[in-house]
Parts: sequence; C-alpha cells; structure tokens
Amino acid sequence: MAMRKIPVYELVPGSKFSKSVYLDKDTVLVGSKQPITQQDLDRLKQFGISFVLTDGDIILGIEEEKGSGGSGMGFFDTNLPLFQDDEYSSRCKYILEKANSSKVEFSAVFKDAFELVQKTYRSASEGRYTEIREFREIAERIADHVKGNPQLPIVLLAHSHSGYYLYTHVCFTTFLAVHIGNFLDFSRPKLIDLALASLFADIGMVTVPEEVSEKKGALSELDLKTIKRHPVTGYQILTQKLKLKNSLAIVSLQHHEALDGTGYPQKILANQIEELTKVFMLADQFIAMIMPRPHRQAMLPYDAMKIMISENVNRYDLKMVRLFLNKFSMFPIGSGVALSDNRIGMVIDSNKDKPLRPIIRITKDTNGNRMKVLEFVDLMRDLNTYIQKAVPFSQVY
Repeated sequence: MAMRKIPVYELVPGSKFSKSVYLDKDTVLVGSKQPITQQDLDRLKQFGISFVLTDGDIILGIEEEKGSGGSGMGFFDTNLPLFQDDEYSSRCKYILEKANSSKVEFSAVFKDAFELVQKTYRSASEGRYTEIREFREIAERIADHVKGNPQLPIVLLAHSHSGYYLYTHVCFTTFLAVHIGNFLDFSRPKLIDLALASLFADIGMVTVPEEVSEKKGALSELDLKTIKRHPVTGYQILTQKLKLKNSLAIVSLQHHEALDGTGYPQKILANQIEELTKVFMLADQFIAMIMPRPHRQAMLPYDAMKIMISENVNRYDLKMVRLFLNKFSMFPIGSGVALSDNRIGMVIDSNKDKPLRPIIRITKDTNGNRMKVLEFVDLMRDLNTYIQKAVPFSQVY
C-alpha cells in the first residue's frame, strides 16, 4: 500500500506520527513517534520540499506516551530545559542543535546521491554509461555539507534508509570517508575528489550476480572468485567507459587491498596504495560492519571499532586509524551506551586521546524513564562514571 502525502504546510513543530515520516520511499525524515522540529520544517521549506510521506497516523499534541515515563521527545530535540544551565551544558546543547539543523539538508543530499548512484550503477549493469558531470555536482554538495557540519556522525548513524544495500552502502561510506578526509585537513578540491572516487568505488559489483552478492549461506570458492573480480571490473568500467581520471578510478581497483599485502586483487603493500584509497578503505570497512547483511546482523558501532583497531589493524594506515579512534571515540559518536549507573545515552562528542571517556547526552534515567531535561555527562569530568556497554540505537530513546 502506497504511503500518503502530507503537505508540509499542515505540519507544526512537535507533530508526531505513529509510523516513520519519509522524504521519499527510502529516506526517513523522523522515526515513529519522533517529533518534527521547527528546524526540520525550516529545512524542508529551504530545499523546496512541499510534502512528506507516511502510512502512520498523527499523534495529537506532545503528550507523554503511556508507560514511557518520559516526555516522548526525541534525542535530537533541544527544547527541553537544561539539567544544569552552565557554559558546558550550553556547548553540548549547541552540538545537538547543529546536528538537528543539518538533518534535513543531510537527508536531501543523501537522497540525491542515492538516486544518482542507483541510476548509474543500474545503467552500468545493462552496459549503458552516463557522463560523470552529475557525480561531480553531488560530490561537491557532499564535501560542502560534511565540511560545514562537524557533528555529521550523530546524523549519519541515526539516518535510516531502506534502499538496496549496495547503493545505500556506497552513500554512507562516501559521507564517512569525506568526514575522515576533513579530519585529515584535506582541501575542498581534494574532498570533492574523495567523494567522487568513493561514489564510484563499488561500481564493479554490478557485474556480480545478485544470488552471489545477497547469498545468505557460506560463499563457495567460485562465489569468492566472482566477488574478488569486482575491483578490476570496476576500474575498467571507470577508465574505459566513464573516462574517470586514473587518480580517482584507482580507488575502485585498490579498495580491497590491505597495507600488509593480504588484500586483493593485486596483494600490494602500503607504499603502493593511494592516500584516497586508504581513507575509503577505513570508511568502507566500518560501514560494512554496522549495516545488516543477508548472512549476519549489523554490528554495534563499538564492536566494529574494536575489530578495526585489533583484528584488522594491520590492514589500514595506522595514522588514520589513530585519528579515527581519537575523533570518533571507542564508542563512536552517534552510538548508544549504558553507563555504570544504568543510565542510557547517546555519544555526542569525543575527548582527545581518551577514546573510552566521551561526552554523552543522557536519554534515560537509572530506571529506564525518558529524560525530561537535557543532561550531558563528560566522562573526563565525572571520573566515577564509566561506560558499562554499548547498546543498540533502538534502546537509546
């Protein structure tokens, strides 16, 4: 059954629906029972979006949900009163406000990137190839959005997109790769090149039959050989058909290599792998682990980070891994955590060189009730509190 259109002019700050509200059939604006904020409405108007989609019913008023014990407000909402009205809390609130105000723009850029990747990859699978001009335009938008929104991981990990895995994975990886490139102080032209190379990096997968790429059981030796051909096939498509310059197409060829020489297809070493590829490899692996696949569930961001800095550390550039850990924290920004006193929260910022002690927005109190105030905990200030475990995003709110 098709979702119904809701005109934006009918929405008011605090509007909530019993099911998720979408910008299109794949891109979620807000989740079920999450309030639409004034910032959301401003951004919808700014980007010329005149309606949204949902198959849920409107929940009248901003009233407490039965049994929740809380205000029913989302983790992005900043209209709650501050638990402590001081400079530190105001700075934390500002991080959330910036994340909230960037949400609609991010969703719009992500949606356009997804649609372009989907169209181009599908055309390539049929032997039809388009010009790369549109990709450069979307690469510029991604680079500018990421550069202007350092709180991107909060929005990125909260973003829900139900499109085909390959295209969704490419888009998530591109945003994260550009974010890492920004940490590395890449210039704007270099960030655009990184975005462009990232969007095309997996185009060789269009030659892999879906019964192989989406297989639920163990892959056979023949399946593995088929998959391991995709970097070479992608490189050939990019250089011969799409005429992408070699310095960018090389990311497609190299993105499954490893710095210790154990990767494929060429088993090359660190000094032969391009810098853009090293950035993409890091983002690609992290996103792959936190997204669900037919043969396994999605990992928690903490578990993905743990694997990257332990089991797989020799595969990546050590300088980049350290930067990634420092900037994201061991419990990555945007992910959920349970504290030692049983409070639940979302990581909103990191503390340099202290990856186990980030800054957290508390969403549930020790009894599991939703917070009615904005409370933040800096684990470098509160040394008696520590993170007990990572929790799924669904438990944060």
